[in-house]
Amino acid sequence: MEAKRSLDPDLGLFIHTIICNSGLTHEAIAESLNVSPRAVDYYCSGQRKPKQTTLLKLLRITGVNAEDIPF
Repeated sequence: MEAKRSLDPDLGLFIHTIICNSGLTHEAIAESLNVSPRAVDYYCSGQRKPKQTTLLKLLRITGVNAEDIPF
């Protein structure tokens, strides 16, 4: 039985943008977040949502304030 995953393209685009603007690679981000590079790819595509703690850690790593999240 396949688990239903909610797609969030807006969050994915936001994550993709902040990672690109940070100049860090997906591999470096994944290592800092203690997740696989594939998980980072899923976050960037909006196929999966990171946990709140992971999202906050990502914001810290990329130098983005939580207030800058556009939703």
